[in-house]
Amino acid sequence: MTHRNQRGSRPDSPVDVATRILIVDNDRGVATALAFMLAARGYDEVRAVRSARRAVAVGELYRPALVFLDLELPEEGALEVASRLRSGSGLHALRLIALTSDSEHQTRETARAAGFERYLVKPLSQSELDKVLHRRESPVLRAAEPS
Repeated sequence: MTHRNQRGSRPDSPVDVATRILIVDNDRGVATALAFMLAARGYDEVRAVRSARRAVAVGELYRPALVFLDLELPEEGALEVASRLRSGSGLHALRLIALTSDSEHQTRETARAAGFERYLVKPLSQSELDKVLHRRESPVLRAAEPS
């Protein structure tokens, strides 16, 4: 099995619920909400951190396959964090999803060139998250239809 065939590593296939996911956002509310939405879909291998330094440290040990990374990290640039996470991943496949609160963010193309596969504006909706995960809406979470 090559690193490209590891669960959660291919952007065109559904993300397996056993995939290790790292959320990096200095806003505790955003990180908590995203972790909750992932848990609602059955993902229990989720870690959230609030700083660039912690993201790199956790990334080295945890070795996530999918990272949601806030582009507006205050202390170290998100692109530098992404580069450090990628270099620390070795042969392990790493998917990067950019998070931002600004739909007109200046680094959109730079983020894409740095390897981010998606660019998402906060707050994220469950349907947007499902698109990233390549999952259909869960019947359990579907709104009740009027009788």
